[in-house]
Amino acid sequence: MMDKVNRKAYDARRPFKGKAFRSLCYAPYTSLYFDMSGDVRVCCHNIKYPVGNILTTSIDEIWSGARIKILRESLKKYEYGPGCDFCYFQTAEGIVDNLAIDRFDYFDVPNEAPEWPQQIEFSVSNSCNLECVMCSGRFSSAIRAHREKLPAMPRLYSDEILESFRKYLPHLSQAKFLGGEPFLVNEYLRIWDMMIEDDLHIPCHVTTNGTQYNQRIERILEQVPMAIAVSLDGVTRETVESIRVNANFDEVMRNAKRFRAYTGFMHTYFTLTFCLMKQNWHEFGDYCLMADAWDCPVYVNTVLYPPELGVYTASPEDLRKILAGLEAQVPKYESALRQNKAIWFGELNRIRAKCRGEKSREEARLSIDYTNEDEALAPVEFGSLGALARAEE
Repeated sequence: MMDKVNRKAYDARRPFKGKAFRSLCYAPYTSLYFDMSGDVRVCCHNIKYPVGNILTTSIDEIWSGARIKILRESLKKYEYGPGCDFCYFQTAEGIVDNLAIDRFDYFDVPNEAPEWPQQIEFSVSNSCNLECVMCSGRFSSAIRAHREKLPAMPRLYSDEILESFRKYLPHLSQAKFLGGEPFLVNEYLRIWDMMIEDDLHIPCHVTTNGTQYNQRIERILEQVPMAIAVSLDGVTRETVESIRVNANFDEVMRNAKRFRAYTGFMHTYFTLTFCLMKQNWHEFGDYCLMADAWDCPVYVNTVLYPPELGVYTASPEDLRKILAGLEAQVPKYESALRQNKAIWFGELNRIRAKCRGEKSREEARLSIDYTNEDEALAPVEFGSLGALARAEE
C-alpha cells in the first residue's frame, strides 16, 4: 500500500476533475492493452497479471471479468494491485515526477463499473526494421531474424479478432499503436481502415521509430488524426545510430520534422521519447533542449533490460559516476531548459534517490525480474494524453 506521506505528495499533483472517486491508478477503469501473445492487460507494465486473453475470451468478458475487478478494488484502496511492481518501483523512494501511472489520470471516471474502455493500446506485432541494442526479437522482427536466427512469430490477431474491435472504437478517447514499428504492422492498417470506413475520427497516438514515411502513410495521416511520438535516443549521429541499429540519423530527423509539421496542421500533438541508458545519459539534457526548441515534451523510457544497459540497473559504482556527471550539468540545464526542465530534473532526482543508501526500499522489495525481457522491455513511454491535457489547462 502507498504510505500516507507518499500518497499526500502523489495526490497533490493529480487532476481529480471528472472522477467519481479517488484511486491509486485508473488504468483498470479506463484502458486495455493487447499484447503480441493475445494477453490483455490494463497497462504495458502489468505483465504478470493479464486480465484475459483475446484468443480465448471476448473483450466484453474481459472488461467486466473477475480479474480486472480485483485490480480495480485493490487500486481503489491505494494498494498496489497484483502485477503493479513497476509503479511501486517508480514511487518507492517518494519521487512522484515522470510517473508512468500519470497517463491514466486524464480520463473521466464517472463510476466504478465503466461500460466501455476509453483507451485501447495495441502492441500486437513485432514487425520492425531496426535492431535496437535494448530490444529483442519479441519486439523486433529484424532482431528475431538476424540476431536471434529464429523463425517469424505467428500472426495471432485474425481478421475475426480485429473485427471484434469495431464496436469499441466509437467509444474511445484514444487508441495507441505501439510496435515493433507501427507503420509496418498490417493489423494496424486494418484497424485504421475500419476507422476510415466508419467515418470515425478517434484521436490516435503512434509511437514510431521515425524511419517510415511514404504515400501510404500520408493517406492514413490525412484521414485519421494522429498524435506522433518519435523514439530518438540522442542528439548526435554517433549515439543514435549506435543504439538504433539500421537507422539513418538524417532520415529519422527529416521524418521527425515532417511528423511535427503534420501534428501542427492537424492540431494533434508531437512528442519525443528517450530511452535513458548508460550510453546516452550524457545527451539527455541536450535532447531536452532540442525538444524545447521544437516546442514538444520529452518522455523517458526506463530501460531495465538488458540490465547492463540501464541506468537504474547499473552497479552502484557506475550509478554514482552517472549521478556525478549529471550533477555537473545542473548549472547549464537549470538556466537553459524550459518546457522539459521538470523532465530532466525529475530523472536526476530519481537517480539521486536510487544512490541514497546501499539498499533502498525498491531494491529490498521490488519484484521486477531484470532478466525477464517480457517484463523489462515493456514500453514505458508515458504521459501522452496527459501532455495534451496539461497543455490545455
